[in-house]
Amino acid sequence: MSTAVDLGIIVFILGITYAIVSEGLWGAALIFFNVLFSVLIALNFYEPLAALLATNVSALASFADLISLGGIWIVSLVLFKLLTENMAPTLVRFPPLVLQIGRLVFGLAGGTLTVGFVLLLFNVAPVQKKLFNVVGYDHKPPFGMALDRKLLGLMQYTSGSTFPNYGASRSDTDYGNARIFDPTGSWLIDHQNARPFGEGSVPAAEAPPVAGGGGGSGGGNPGASS
Repeated sequence: MSTAVDLGIIVFILGITYAIVSEGLWGAALIFFNVLFSVLIALNFYEPLAALLATNVSALASFADLISLGGIWIVSLVLFKLLTENMAPTLVRFPPLVLQIGRLVFGLAGGTLTVGFVLLLFNVAPVQKKLFNVVGYDHKPPFGMALDRKLLGLMQYTSGSTFPNYGASRSDTDYGNARIFDPTGSWLIDHQNARPFGEGSVPAAEAPPVAGGGGGSGGGNPGASS
């Protein structure tokens, strides 16, 4: 079953890659950066919005993380898309070899980034603790590539180095007193434990830090853990 899930993820990546490649090199590059910055914005701001929803709209408490993370991402992506379509050149010509290689590179990067984020959306949804009944925090989908961990690691790095926000000292990290995303590397574990259905909780004593990112500063689903 886990192999089938991994194969499904690969097919999903290839489908999105094909769609992005069809936009040409310039369009594929714009889509990639639109998706990238939308992901970073969503991961940076979803937790306070989710907490606000869980506190004030009890009917949405179980879906607070999913609505906040997905909603911010979609709104940001639409705004970036409209902005780039209106400000960027409509036609940019490239040598044929550069065009073919470039659009494939940006298409594949955009596809993997999008699917990595979709995996995070599944992690914050109120579903089975093991996604599709087989995917736990240590699964590293697809086929050990660990797209979810790599994306969380990127978010941790950008919040600590590229776009740091300084506050209370975090002496347990490599980023000084920057208020980083996922200081303990437990995001995937926290959200697996917070999902309400099935078996697969990870006892705190058995939960190692998830290398390469993995633990939002709030941790867990507001609706499920609060």
